Amino acid sequence: MTHLDLLNKRSWRKIHRWIGLVVAGLVIFYCLTGILLNHRRYFAFFIAKDVTVSSVPTSDTSVMRTFIDMYKKQINRMDDPTVIRIRGDESIEFLYGSHGKTTYIIHPRDGRMLRIDKRYRQPWTWLNNLHKAFKTHMAWVVLSDVFCAMLLLVIFSGLTLPRYRPLDWCLLAGGLLIMLFTMLGP
Repeated sequence: MTHLDLLNKRSWRKIHRWIGLVVAGLVIFYCLTGILLNHRRYFAFFIAKDVTVSSVPTSDTSVMRTFIDMYKKQINRMDDPTVIRIRGDESIEFLYGSHGKTTYIIHPRDGRMLRIDKRYRQPWTWLNNLHKAFKTHMAWVVLSDVFCAMLLLVIFSGLTLPRYRPLDWCLLAGGLLIMLFTMLGP
């Protein structure tokens, strides 16, 4: 082994160590958020709901029902939409399915109607659902939780092995700061 080969190995070892310390914070973040997303229903889907109850005058809903039924006949659907929106440009949107999988946008003044059918792009939607454990088998949730726990164990045990220099502490702190800024967002 020449001096140049030894220097090259040392350099690569340092680069691997420095990058690994910064990436460790991001991997910890990914593991923890993955576990939280797998069990988001136990955290009320991370949504805080403030409910305020107040009195309003009673009204006849038949006018609204007639209005909705008129447009349901125009779009040839008798099932009720998931969401109805009336936009500022006086267009009316009927959203059917999850997140408006099928959307009808009616412009009454122009006599024009648009139908938008969303289709999921694969494999991206499948991978996103897999990461969030959305509509997956419980075995996948358990497997991903175990994998995240094992990955965290490897990271934390790896962080305890080497002797750290001040630069190493700075890189590790930098990775953790990136994680915190990512979590807190703008």
